[in-house]
Amino acid sequence: MELKIEEANKLFVKISKDLSPKYKGKIVAIDADSGNYFIGDSELDAYNEAVKKYPNKKFVFKKIGFDSTHFVGAL
Repeated sequence: MELKIEEANKLFVKISKDLSPKYKGKIVAIDADSGNYFIGDSELDAYNEAVKKYPNKKFVFKKIGFDSTHFVGAL
């Protein structure tokens, strides 16, 4: 099972403008194969919604309204 990060990133760019006003700061789990996505307050919440429909898939997680979900390192 291949994780299609580039496709998920392209989908995120398309949907983030519509989602950002209402869901800014929430997490979206993206299934790049189907184009479906699932929103939650955390990665775990979004994942739990996603696996209800796709129990054997891998998902790409993004933070709505931001370029990245987490940052690790010195500034």
